[in-house]
Amino acid sequence: MTFSFKFCYNAYLPIMLKTEIFDRPRAYNKVEALMLELIDAGQFLYSRSLLPATSGNLSLRYPENNSVVITRSGQCKGRLSMQDFLEIDLNGFPINTNKVPSAETLLHTQLYQFSSDINAVYHVHSINSVVISKLIGAGKELRLQNYELLKALSGVDTHAHTEIIPIFKNTQNIKLLAAEVEQYLKVAPDTHAYLIEGHGIYSWGTDSKEALRHLEAIETLIEIELSLRGAKRRDNLVE
Repeated sequence: MTFSFKFCYNAYLPIMLKTEIFDRPRAYNKVEALMLELIDAGQFLYSRSLLPATSGNLSLRYPENNSVVITRSGQCKGRLSMQDFLEIDLNGFPINTNKVPSAETLLHTQLYQFSSDINAVYHVHSINSVVISKLIGAGKELRLQNYELLKALSGVDTHAHTEIIPIFKNTQNIKLLAAEVEQYLKVAPDTHAYLIEGHGIYSWGTDSKEALRHLEAIETLIEIELSLRGAKRRDNLVE
């Protein structure tokens, strides 16, 4: 059994414009504009059941200040307000606030430090990503190949592509996990996402739209993979 999370952020924008954006205060500076963008992303992902309870974390780079705007710890990402964010430096330390950032802040800052092209990092706890990470296991890789939808990933222009998504062991030692991700990306810098076993998926992009597009494509492909595995299992039982 698989769970369907088919979505398109751009298609959702008109709905948000009618029901949500106009009800919120306008942004008076760059930081507030980034917060509003994260509120939109959080509502969108939450509406697709990708961010249950208070799970996941979302961030955007603030290049003018060499910093990051990130969700604070323990907040429902579908009901974020402008008070639910804080600004941090690239080492993960809060700037001019007593608010506590996400417990996985270092996984965000690792990506921002790794590449100046990364300006958005989104982490969700989707059912399909958790299931497939448990089926394959930590220390292994999910391989997605010969799918037309792979062309939704930046830098991919053919279905004849193999997208390799590493699966890391879940741990509360975030500093250690960030170091492991860093070492992997040094060898495979074109990676678009990674899985944490039994936990969820991290994806990123040059901006919010690209990060959401990557999540949309990879989530759909994971769903297809799980459906194929289920179909093969049923065929084997019939035989």
